[in-house]
Amino acid sequence: MTTLKVTTVNGEWMNDWFTLDAQTAAFKPTFPRDGEQGVTAEAAGRLAGLISAIDADIVALVEAPSRAAELALFIEEYLTADGTATYDFVQGDSGGSQKLALLFKPDRVAGALTPSDEVAPFIEPWLADVDGDAVLDEYAFTRNPLCCTIDVAGIRLQVVVVHLKSNFINQGSEMWHDPARRPEFIRAALRNRRRIANEAMRIRRATEQRVDADPASAIIVLGDLNDGPGQDYFEELYLAHNVTDILVGSPYRPERLFGHAQADLAEDQRYSAEFDDFVTDEAHRRVLLDHVLLSPALTNGLSPLTKVPGSGLVEHHAWAAQIADDGSARDQRATDHRPASVTLTHS
Repeated sequence: MTTLKVTTVNGEWMNDWFTLDAQTAAFKPTFPRDGEQGVTAEAAGRLAGLISAIDADIVALVEAPSRAAELALFIEEYLTADGTATYDFVQGDSGGSQKLALLFKPDRVAGALTPSDEVAPFIEPWLADVDGDAVLDEYAFTRNPLCCTIDVAGIRLQVVVVHLKSNFINQGSEMWHDPARRPEFIRAALRNRRRIANEAMRIRRATEQRVDADPASAIIVLGDLNDGPGQDYFEELYLAHNVTDILVGSPYRPERLFGHAQADLAEDQRYSAEFDDFVTDEAHRRVLLDHVLLSPALTNGLSPLTKVPGSGLVEHHAWAAQIADDGSARDQRATDHRPASVTLTHS
């Protein structure tokens, strides 16, 4: 019996650490973030320490640097032992300064980009109303999902790395607390959530088509969905639906429901980020933004790959081990997101 650990890690603006794209790829000694100067070796070393401690065979990396040469430098400098890189990788071409990448241990699995004809349903533009103006306009992903095919001892595993549209609104707190500007903020917040919902729906349709065609399809969708379980303020009072639930599927087709790995955790451990919510005036609000979703075949026995029962995790301990002082500065932490993981097995 062989096990395979799969993890999603948010690199939190790795691109800050490197020279401009017009220059030869190299680390900068320091970098600016949140009004402070961070030490690149400290931040990069902590992220590498986190990845090494988790020791996953497959790592979905969100907010990877803008160039493959930069990610190769990171692996060469920080994830190499005895002259051999621990990970090979595939990097997407969408996302600007926040790319998506998939790292994998080449001595354990083989990885490659999924053929373009299979990827089209995930990345082609489609019609959507993200403004709520009752007009359908052409819409495309903020960052195209990174679709990869992993060979696990001859078994095909499809991995879809996702970083959905951010909910961030520039000067959002000031807008919310100004009665004259609050309606503007609400409209922007709703538009962001409609965009996330449409991106989630597009991914759901593409994965459901694959499972309809082949119920034994082994598919993992993972990454930073920028939304968590339940309804936030705007989803509950304005949209009346949760965004990420769309990806799991409909209970009216239970045989097509994707499993949520982090449901294995106690409810008070199902979070990957903390922030002060100025809308609800809630300090240290905990939310699960980073998810690992599994196609039905990975839990119902139709695939030779099977989820190990109870293996869904949020890597709280590994994340906390990389915190220095209070972790408020970028170089005092590995990332502002706790990674999420699951373990599969095959005979």
